[in-house]
Amino acid sequence: MTLEQYAKKLCAQHPNKRVYSFEFENKHYWLKQPEQTKGSQRFLKPHPHKTFHREISRLITLQQQGAPTPLIYIANEQMLVMEDAGPSVTHWISQENISREQKQTILNDSAHALAQLHKKGIVHGRPFIKDILWKEGKISFIDFEVNIASHNPIQQQVQDNILFIIGLCREPNLSEAQIRQTVINYKKEIEPHIWQATLAKLRYYRFAYWLLLPFKKIAGKDLKALYLLIEICYKNDILIK
Repeated sequence: MTLEQYAKKLCAQHPNKRVYSFEFENKHYWLKQPEQTKGSQRFLKPHPHKTFHREISRLITLQQQGAPTPLIYIANEQMLVMEDAGPSVTHWISQENISREQKQTILNDSAHALAQLHKKGIVHGRPFIKDILWKEGKISFIDFEVNIASHNPIQQQVQDNILFIIGLCREPNLSEAQIRQTVINYKKEIEPHIWQATLAKLRYYRFAYWLLLPFKKIAGKDLKALYLLIEICYKNDILIK
């Protein structure tokens, strides 16, 4: 039985399972199918097969451009089979049996990979570390949120930068020191004018910080992440220059 034959069998066995992990000949893969919409979802997502086709086309184009994404083995109208590129960075930093030094290495690898992605002219759209995979030192990105053809690459890179840092600040398993070190390492990887544009954007958030500071005690997860982002960026002189 070939990989494609086995994947087709899994599709038949799990028709409503959009994403499925499986093993074939001692290798791990991920299987993805078009979403099976029901009820009101049919109005919210009326063309799941077209959406699925666009996703596959985008992934193929990204790989052709050299983006670090999981290797595609099968891609057709019924399914997408990709390599298992390892757990997310969010998973790794939650593991108690991994040293602080190793966790920082994984975070630094993520920052380096995002900077390299931008240097290829590719933006992610929402580079939270839950969408960044790590396996034996190799980084892969999943769930790209923006079009490949960027009409304003600098602003989209700036948006990526801010969302990357906010994503770090949202993680309960990261200390302020770990976040700061990751941001410092990331700053070293990107072009100075991009970092300055990022700081310019952050000044708007800094203004909001003071307005919203009285509500810090009752803030939700996203707002707390914004507080922490501003505090980290402006408490440390290295980050604001």
